[in-house]
Amino acid sequence: MLSRRLALTLAFASSLAASRVRGQQAATEADSTARPAIPAAEAARAGIAPSRVEKRDRLPLLFYGALGAAATTAAVLRVDPDSGGYRDGWATATDFPDKAVHALAAWAITTVGVDLGARPRYAAAAVCAAGTAFEFAQGYVSVYDVAADCVGAAGAAAWQSWRAKRRARRR
Repeated sequence: MLSRRLALTLAFASSLAASRVRGQQAATEADSTARPAIPAAEAARAGIAPSRVEKRDRLPLLFYGALGAAATTAAVLRVDPDSGGYRDGWATATDFPDKAVHALAAWAITTVGVDLGARPRYAAAAVCAAGTAFEFAQGYVSVYDVAADCVGAAGAAAWQSWRAKRRARRR
């Protein structure tokens, strides 16, 4: 049961990444048909570096792949087992603010994804899915931890989107 849920979660994250790649490929094909190709020498003089553009397009895939690999590794190696047996809630008695740590970690990971070129909403969805997969990999699924992960990811996506719109208005 755990393996099936983990597989479904990872499949969802991969489908998000695949749809983004298909959209970029379609946009690239449309752009290439509208303009003639620039020879390499002229491109170098103009300061256009195609390899940098291609590399930038691969970075979101690296982000999604790292999330999927980390979730899979956690499930296979059982690196952070949690047997449960305690009263879980927003204010679970721990030595540190557990839910705040989940939210801040999801915020940070989503921000890294956006910095690597992923769209904020896709990065947030992938981080939320990975957080859910990690909870299932632990054995005991805390819905509060999953909610904190998703709230942190959504907050980062909203913040990054707002900043991008603000920067666009200044130009």
